[in-house]
Amino acid sequence: MTSVVSSAAHRLIAEALQPGIPSAVNVEPGDWERLWSTARSHCLIPYLHQRWSESGTLDRLPPALAERFAHARSQNTERNRRLLADLRDVCAALQDHGIPALVLKGLPLAQEYYGNLGLRVLYDLDLLVKVEDSSRALEILQEKGYVPYYSAQTRSNDEILLWKPADYTWTPETVFDPGQPTFLDLHTQPWPQRWHGFRLDCKLDLWPDHRWQEMDGTAFRVPSDERTLVQLTVHYAFNAVESNARLMHLLDVALLLRQRERDLDWEGILRHAVASRVAPFCFLTLDLSRRVCGSNIPEKIWRALRDLTPRQVVTWLGLHGAQAAHAMNLHHRERSLIYFLHWAMAPDWTQRFGILSYSIQSPWREGRWRALAARMRQRIRHLVFHFRR
Repeated sequence: MTSVVSSAAHRLIAEALQPGIPSAVNVEPGDWERLWSTARSHCLIPYLHQRWSESGTLDRLPPALAERFAHARSQNTERNRRLLADLRDVCAALQDHGIPALVLKGLPLAQEYYGNLGLRVLYDLDLLVKVEDSSRALEILQEKGYVPYYSAQTRSNDEILLWKPADYTWTPETVFDPGQPTFLDLHTQPWPQRWHGFRLDCKLDLWPDHRWQEMDGTAFRVPSDERTLVQLTVHYAFNAVESNARLMHLLDVALLLRQRERDLDWEGILRHAVASRVAPFCFLTLDLSRRVCGSNIPEKIWRALRDLTPRQVVTWLGLHGAQAAHAMNLHHRERSLIYFLHWAMAPDWTQRFGILSYSIQSPWREGRWRALAARMRQRIRHLVFHFRR
């Protein structure tokens, strides 16, 4: 693997995402705290603890740091145990009223591809119901104590974020805390159409070929591997274009591929990507999964998706993609990268105008005038730079 990070501590993270046994590296004492904060921000601490325990790398960490990793994994395991209990309760309530629900991402991935419910970090539970069931499902969830998280939130056609209100203070270090309130993201589509002004569709129907997956004695409906893979690639790419993608979401894709690569209907995956006009987004994720996690993508499929991706994006992935994937941070987003990727991912001026329109309308509707003014200044500077190039 060609290293994409300069710090030896960060190379430990990079190598742990690849198949095989991580090599021993010399880490400077001052790098250990950076290792912790980077692994935490990318939601990799429990997974790294497992990988490094298997390879013996954990023994080379300072004892206090190794204990932090172990404690975080223990906390996350308990948190996911509680989330599974909430998931069981919610799905049973919906089923009692004749409403089927698909469980997306999160816990099913943790069990099936990570091999342990405690190794994947969750921020919320993702459920998908059919459009005709959505209003009744929302009523049932509200009867269970879930309310919209955003007080001014108007329900969209495809997603609403709910939670059980609690007096709780979030900090970066509480990401693994079992006492966090439960969040539930209720979907009717895998992703929003016309996302951020892009001319995208959402023709991916997750219900055909869905299957049952058992977790701790309870069976839940989950999408097929092929449809899950398409959803995961689009989800990661959306976050990457917004410069806030976590390596955990790229690892989701990589672990699925390591276990199912030979069994997947790759032609079907390509058809899904093309039908919904998300082929460039799927390519971005799968290409980074190859570069960062060592994933194997059939060459024919990789080339087909590459040929549907704007050349500027393909070039960026080759030169800077892996480094950018490691450097992204939800709390410190790189604005220049956001504007570049939005612009580069748009294949024509029609979509570029749609992106510009969205960037104006979003803060305008919310009355965030300062944000609108700042965003327009940055957009104009980026456009001038683009035209000069």
